[in-house]
Amino acid sequence: MSGEGHPSKTGSSKENALSAYRRGDPNALTLLERVLRDSPNDGELLVNYAAAAAASGATDPFSRIESILVQSPDWIDGQKALARLKTEFGLAKPLNTLEQAIELLPDHPGLWIAYIGLLGAGDQHEMAAEKVAGLRKRIGDLPALRLLEARHSGFAGQCDHAQMLLEGLPENIPELHYELARNSLRLGRLDQAAEALDAGLSKNPNDVGMLALAELCWRATKSVSHRWLLPDDLLVVQVPLNLGETQLDNLALAIAALHTTHSAPLGQSLVGGTQTRGDLRWRQEPEIVDLFAALEGELRTYASRLHSLDEKHPLKPLASRAPRITASWSILLESEGFHVSHLHNSGLISSALHLQVPKNLADGEGMLELGRPPSDIPLSIGPFAQFRPLPGHLVLFPSFVYHGTSKFHEGPRLTVAFDAA
Repeated sequence: MSGEGHPSKTGSSKENALSAYRRGDPNALTLLERVLRDSPNDGELLVNYAAAAAASGATDPFSRIESILVQSPDWIDGQKALARLKTEFGLAKPLNTLEQAIELLPDHPGLWIAYIGLLGAGDQHEMAAEKVAGLRKRIGDLPALRLLEARHSGFAGQCDHAQMLLEGLPENIPELHYELARNSLRLGRLDQAAEALDAGLSKNPNDVGMLALAELCWRATKSVSHRWLLPDDLLVVQVPLNLGETQLDNLALAIAALHTTHSAPLGQSLVGGTQTRGDLRWRQEPEIVDLFAALEGELRTYASRLHSLDEKHPLKPLASRAPRITASWSILLESEGFHVSHLHNSGLISSALHLQVPKNLADGEGMLELGRPPSDIPLSIGPFAQFRPLPGHLVLFPSFVYHGTSKFHEGPRLTVAFDAA
């Protein structure tokens, strides 16, 4: 299979077609189909064509990619992409094609790792842990497999088993200190968690996942390090974007039109809603172009607040340069929808811009909550900040802060989110 990073003979025609799809060009599907005639096995084209066809409402939009997977069941990126597309567009048994591939190639490690990862993304951690345990019995008790089983066992609530798997693993295994810290927090062993965090942060001081666990641990233990990490009223702000009512309404309509899927993506935080595909930065709608110009201005203002940070603070480098948006998307939550507490790892600054908010929210409904521990870490601390969603208002905060939302009973909640670094 050819794909991303492997130029095809169509050259600029391929890039033009992919760019048209990212921008939302109405001719994108036709352009992708035209280029695929010359490069029918190009993986990147196949995946983007499948997504575009599904969004357009085409009948059997995944037939091309499924046909290729029959011929090449070990095309890992294609297997993962198809499972995710089937999930988002509401098809039953999204992992069926991958499971069939494993039956054909039961000793293929890449297929197993992809399958286990997708099980975890679908919150089937107990099954994922069982599959890893089976692999350890078949191919050997490898340290990487012990770590993987421990990760999924911990998420499945089997924390003592996870701890047993983690103990004795070599110190040089990537993510070992992270897994030790997280599982210690699950077990309420805060001193052990702090030790693992110190060891991990000494090697990777700007690791977002480690910093997020440190925020929880340091706050729970009332460590002075927490004040260093989150100085009062400096790194968390809510500001109006100064969009007029008509401008805000038109922007909400443009963004809502991009919600063409039927279910939440695998591994994402939303429950009871949808997420746009692709990166909103590349869209060509005038309302969205104007939005990002306004967001970049607010990021420059936010960065100007960071000069007082300690030189070793992970956000300090942003004080001397304008942050750049690294990813952007929209979330549409329906009645009873919410976000579980989660992180973004593609930047240093995360955000929530509310465009449309349910009317007559009761106290505590639909709140953006910062700092609530994720569900697998039962610490006796709640969020350290809560924001009532206000249309046209932007909340900015460090990406190492866990964040989620509370439920609301009626009406849609439309937001744009982005990460910046």
